[in-house]
Amino acid sequence: MNEDIIPITYINASGGNFLCHFIVSAKRNIKDIIPLSKNGNTHEYGLKDIPSPSYGILTADNIKINHILTQTPLDNKPYYTSAHISDGQLVHDNFKKSIRITYDLDDIEELTFIHLGKYTSDCENIALESVSTQMPFIKFRIKKYNEFFSKKYDSMLLVSWKEIYHNEPNILITKLHEFTNIPKENFSIEQLLIWRDATKKCIETVTNILKEKS
Repeated sequence: MNEDIIPITYINASGGNFLCHFIVSAKRNIKDIIPLSKNGNTHEYGLKDIPSPSYGILTADNIKINHILTQTPLDNKPYYTSAHISDGQLVHDNFKKSIRITYDLDDIEELTFIHLGKYTSDCENIALESVSTQMPFIKFRIKKYNEFFSKKYDSMLLVSWKEIYHNEPNILITKLHEFTNIPKENFSIEQLLIWRDATKKCIETVTNILKEKS
């Protein structure tokens, strides 16, 4: 069981790349501006101690875990990286500690809109005007994986989507501080709010486009 790597596992659109950048920035105590795409996506720009390909949720979990375990980390341990790993038991079996983003059923529509803007548009270069055709599949997939991301395992910190995006910032920062031992003052509330604002604009943009198409 690896004691030096703390993976952040999450479903598409729930903020795993941003959360990794947020933690690594605090670990290194750098208050730099987190580069974001126009829709608030950090896929190409986020900080990770272990860079990785953007394997999707449908790629076998053992491939993603093997990649993480066979890379040379870039900074002082513990090392943080993010990955779409759905099997919490595999995470528990391979890593002494981990962070997992959970989400509720009432978050699914919001996460679907975010996925359409941040990944389908930004990463796959599909025009937002065309994303409505992909919405049913994305929503089905996020709903399907909800049960996987709701299970709790020992030494796994559960962070909810509402804590990352909706709730008072100090709730999230206190939780991360207590789990990582990174000083609270190292976490940048400003960067969290900038990311939240970009995410809010992404949701609004996609919502308006879908209304126009209906």
